[in-house]
Amino acid sequence: MSNRFEDFRNNVVNAFSGSEDLICRESGANGARFALIFIKGITSRAYISEMILRPLLKTEMNEFDGNFGAIIESPSLRTPENESMAIDSIAKGEVLIITEIKNGFFSTLVNAQEAPSRSIEEPTSDITLRGPKVGFVEDAEKNMALLRRYIRSPDLKFKSFIVGDVSSTKVILAYVSGRADEALVKDISKRINDIKASVITDSANISMLLEGSSSPPLPTCGSTEKADKLASKLMSGRIAIIVDGSPFVLSLPFLFIEGLQASDDYLHTPYYATFIRILRFAAFISAIFAPAILCALISYDYFTMPKELFGLIAESRKDIPISFFWEIVAILLLFETLREVGVRMPRTVGDAVGIVGSIILGNTAVETGIVSSVGVITVAFSAVCAFITPAYMYVIVIARIVALVLAEVCGIFGLGLGFTVFILLLCGKKSFGTPYMFPLAPFDKKGLQDFIFTFPKKALGRREDLGGRK
Repeated sequence: MSNRFEDFRNNVVNAFSGSEDLICRESGANGARFALIFIKGITSRAYISEMILRPLLKTEMNEFDGNFGAIIESPSLRTPENESMAIDSIAKGEVLIITEIKNGFFSTLVNAQEAPSRSIEEPTSDITLRGPKVGFVEDAEKNMALLRRYIRSPDLKFKSFIVGDVSSTKVILAYVSGRADEALVKDISKRINDIKASVITDSANISMLLEGSSSPPLPTCGSTEKADKLASKLMSGRIAIIVDGSPFVLSLPFLFIEGLQASDDYLHTPYYATFIRILRFAAFISAIFAPAILCALISYDYFTMPKELFGLIAESRKDIPISFFWEIVAILLLFETLREVGVRMPRTVGDAVGIVGSIILGNTAVETGIVSSVGVITVAFSAVCAFITPAYMYVIVIARIVALVLAEVCGIFGLGLGFTVFILLLCGKKSFGTPYMFPLAPFDKKGLQDFIFTFPKKALGRREDLGGRK
């Protein structure tokens, strides 16, 4: 580190050359000269003015020995080890103070971060009719405070990491000591430390990097915007990963049944909660296999259908120039196109385009005889079912096409074989060492109390065994 005022100041300022948001405020008073270097927009100017600049100007500096703590009231004072550390700290929102008096040259860093962020509000991706409405925001410290609001215990632990060679993104690992598996905590900590990336912009980046090169088709990390939902998962023994700048917090390990669970399941009677779980599971299966089953029946096993039903289908398709398989594929592609338009366009425009486009194109295609009303109804039913399980919505899109191809090539037999392979893959899959289909495979009697059949009183606040993770 340079021990000369001008050299140190110039080296730091030159590191941000060409950046107009860097402020270097120089002044001299009471036998000393000093400079404050910070970035506007991510620091609090009021804090700098009242808590840093004003005390410096009022203090007699002739006998100053480098003890900035006697002048500035801040719990975050620290001395930069070198110029590189000072530059990195300024980029994160800290203020560098350098001063030169007759006794020598001194410097310190003060945390004055004030990054722009939105207020805490109800999440848009995980809406419940009953229960807390608090959602995470893009500020990691606010998200940590929200978890503290629900888990008021010293057992709630946070470990901080810096990930990204360029972005230097703060990543927080949260867990409840005594409930989370310590071996899993060490494993995830090591994986985060080993991440090699230049920029991290969202928690989804961390999720992909933690999964490694395998890129599993089914998610192994859950994500949520609801603070109460994540608090419940932490109490059950899971680990959370908070990424500064992202309102979606990861939870792991992620099991298959979590995609069928909702926060307000635990606020209802066991009868209604179980009914809803069964409905979601049936919707998940229907979203994947409904078009394929109908395709297999029409192409190969139409004689197994009731005559009246087959007569209605045959009547609606008598003038259709393409096979039922290609009809379903065309409607599926049209639906995915409209859905993507609705997502990418501004909300007011996207909603209108999605509704108008689906009505006009669907009606026109049926009236002109390009597709049948049966095909449109089948795809619409499958699409609606997919929305019930948002955690698997994008997986369902691919699985639906695969099932449809199997049905066209091999009929019901191929579809049954595909379903069997699908179940075997689920049973053999693991999420960070935990069996994906736990508590069904391996079987756990207590775990089944929060599977398809739900008993909220017994499941609430219970620490899960998580399949005896090794």
